[in-house]
Amino acid sequence: MTKKLSFLLLVFATVSLMTHGQDTSRYELRLSVPVLDFPQNSSLPYHAPSMNQALELSNDFYEFGFWGIDKLGDRLFISEIKPYSKWRKFSNNLFKYGLGLGFSKYGSELPIPLGVWAHEEFHRSVLGINDISAKNGNWLLNRWDGTVYGVSDAQLGHLKSTNINQLLYSYVAGVQYEIALNEKITLNDFYKKRTLAKNALLLYNAFYVFDYFRFSTSAASDSVKVLAPPNESKNPLERDFAGADLTAWVFDMFNPSAPFSSRESFPNGEGVNRRIGFSDLSSEAQSYLVKQKKMSLLNFLNPAIFFINRIKLNTDFSFNFFTQYSPTHFGNDVAVFLPVQYKKYDLLINVHNYNNKTSNGLGIGLGLYNFRLKEKIESNFTLNMWNQPESFFDNKMIFGGLVNVNTKYYFRKNFAGFVAVEAKTQGWAMDNPHLKNNISVQLGFNYNLVR
Repeated sequence: MTKKLSFLLLVFATVSLMTHGQDTSRYELRLSVPVLDFPQNSSLPYHAPSMNQALELSNDFYEFGFWGIDKLGDRLFISEIKPYSKWRKFSNNLFKYGLGLGFSKYGSELPIPLGVWAHEEFHRSVLGINDISAKNGNWLLNRWDGTVYGVSDAQLGHLKSTNINQLLYSYVAGVQYEIALNEKITLNDFYKKRTLAKNALLLYNAFYVFDYFRFSTSAASDSVKVLAPPNESKNPLERDFAGADLTAWVFDMFNPSAPFSSRESFPNGEGVNRRIGFSDLSSEAQSYLVKQKKMSLLNFLNPAIFFINRIKLNTDFSFNFFTQYSPTHFGNDVAVFLPVQYKKYDLLINVHNYNNKTSNGLGIGLGLYNFRLKEKIESNFTLNMWNQPESFFDNKMIFGGLVNVNTKYYFRKNFAGFVAVEAKTQGWAMDNPHLKNNISVQLGFNYNLVR
C-alpha cells in the first residue's frame, strides 16, 4: 500500500510540476551565507555554527544539489536537434522529482551540511547557550552516526534541575530544524520563481517529522532501547545525549521534578540509559504523544509539496498558504502562514496557537520581504508578537515578541552583502535558541544565479 501511494504521489507531483513549475520559473540558485552571527559565534563553547548559520548553510547545500539535478535533467532530456515534446518534458520532470526525493532522503544523511547535520546542530545550539559543548555525530571530522555526543549525565541532570525548559527545548530543537527549513523554502519559492523548486524536500521533511513521531509511539522505540545499548559506548560521553528525542521530551515534560539520575542504569556501562521507550511513559503521556503524532500531519497541508508554489488570482495578486505544527518546550505551536504578493509587495501574515497541557495562547506575525529602499538596497522586515505558556504545566503566560530587519546592499546584480538584526523578548521563536531576551546581529552575503 505504501509503495502504491508513493507512486501515485510521484505521478501527481510530476504532472503538477509540468503545469505549475518550469514555465514561470527564473532563479536557478539562491544562496545566503551568514559569515558571522553574534553573540552565538562568540559565546557558544564551540563558537560556530550558530543555529541560523546551520539552517542557512544546509539550505545552501540543498540549493547546490537541486541545481545540479535541474542541470542534469535538462542535459539528458533537452536536445538541440530534437523537439522538446510533451513526453520528454514529462520524463524530465519525473526524473528531477524522483532524483530530488532520493537526494532529500539519502543525501540528507551524509556527514556534510545537509539535513541530519543541521538537525544535530539545532540540538547543539540549545545545549551550547547553556554552556554545554556537545559534538555533532554527523560530521566528516567527527563521526557518522546521527548523534549529538560529548554530554555527561551530570550536565543533563544539572540542566533539568535548573532550567528544564531549556532541556526540553534541546530535545525538540532537532525536528524544529526540518520544520523551519520547510518554512524557509516555501516562502523563498513563493516570492522568487524557480527553475526547479525544492518541493520534493518539502515532502521529505514533513514525512521525517511525522515518521519520527510514528517511531516514538510504536513498540520499535522499546525494542531500540534494548537493542541499541550493546552497540553503544560504555562511556556516557560517547553516547547520544537524548537517545530518542521525542520520547525523552514527553518523559521529562510529564516528570519535571524527577531527577535525571532516576532513569534506569545503562546496561554493562556507566550512567543511565538515556533511551526512553514508549512503554516507559505513563498512559497520559502516551496519549499526549499519540496526539502530537496526529497533529504533525498538519505539516503536509502545504500546496507547495504538490508543486503549487503560488496561487495567482490576477496580474496584481498571488497568494499561498500552509499550516505548521512544531513541538516546543511548553507543548506545541500550531500555525497558519499566508504569503501574499500584491503588485510589487511581498507580504506575510501568520497566526499561531501556542498550547501547553491545559491552556493556550495566541500569536501573530507580519512580514514585508524584498522591499527596495533604493536601487541597490533591499530589506526584509518581520514582526512577531506572542502570548505563550511559560511551561507545560504552568498556566502563566508570557507576552513578548520579536523584530527582525535584514538589509542587503547589491554590489552587483546577483551579489549582495547583508546585515541582519534580530531582537526578541522572553519566549520561544522558531530557529532562535534563546528563551530569554536576546539581540543577535548577522553579517554575510547573498548570491543569485538567474536563468
